[in-house]
Amino acid sequence: EMKNLGYAHDRMLFYKDTGDLTEEVWDILLYMALGENDDVATQQQFYQAHAGGDYATKQSIHEQYYPLTAAKLSDHIETFLDELDTLERKGEYGGKVAADDHPRLPLIMRHNEFVKKTFLTVRNAQGLDQNNYA
Repeated sequence: EMKNLGYAHDRMLFYKDTGDLTEEVWDILLYMALGENDDVATQQQFYQAHAGGDYATKQSIHEQYYPLTAAKLSDHIETFLDELDTLERKGEYGGKVAADDHPRLPLIMRHNEFVKKTFLTVRNAQGLDQNNYA
């Protein structure tokens, strides 16, 4: 069912400049949150609305459960930011200890910084920076 909702890595996007998310991200977050809260009836109603092209019902469920979806997004972002901070500290230490042994470390560090900035942009754009939903 999640694949039918759009769960494909090439469509699960956060936009780095605006902090917007694709519809598929919102759909998957809501679907997962409903399942985790044992709200199987609403989860199936949402899935059927998606599969049947019933945008009004789908949007209504999104609006009703926005706090739940926003909490799921906030948790995902904060988890990644924590991981990136840990990796940054390891990379800085590793770079000092074995500078010549890891020639790709600077590239990896730049990539991680790019990802971190993207997640911070999303967090701010979605109003999650005040820990409203965490």
